Amino acid sequence: MRLSKHVEEALYVILLLATQKEHQPLKSSRLSEILNVSDSSLKKVLRRLVVKELIISSASKDGGFELKKKIEDITLLDIVAAIESETLITYAPNNVAETIFSRKDHARKSEQYFADGFEQASNAYAAALKKIRIAEILEADSIQFGTIDWTK
Repeated sequence: MRLSKHVEEALYVILLLATQKEHQPLKSSRLSEILNVSDSSLKKVLRRLVVKELIISSASKDGGFELKKKIEDITLLDIVAAIESETLITYAPNNVAETIFSRKDHARKSEQYFADGFEQASNAYAAALKKIRIAEILEADSIQFGTIDWTK
């Protein structure tokens, strides 16, 4: 499984918003400039973060994006699920087993065996990502007060 580049963009959007001076909103155009990515592409990432209620958007002269959820509560799982999918690993058998095994019950068992394995792997992956809190890499003061003015 390969994560898209949008996961990394989302991670750094969250960090930028968490450290923004006085937690003032940041416009998508400024975020895309800082991250050196296309504004239209980043807007899709931002939209997914809004839908998952990690950030909020306010459309006004002084508006932009800001955190909705406390940075201390945001995990790597929240971001991956917002950008990629709630189901981290999907497995959909293509009935190949039925072409190999003459007994249909055996074919179904083999498909179920692998489906169960991938489900266990997905659950373990999700559990590991859920333990990784984004705030852990930030200094407490930068979170509490927002110490960087990213608007400049």
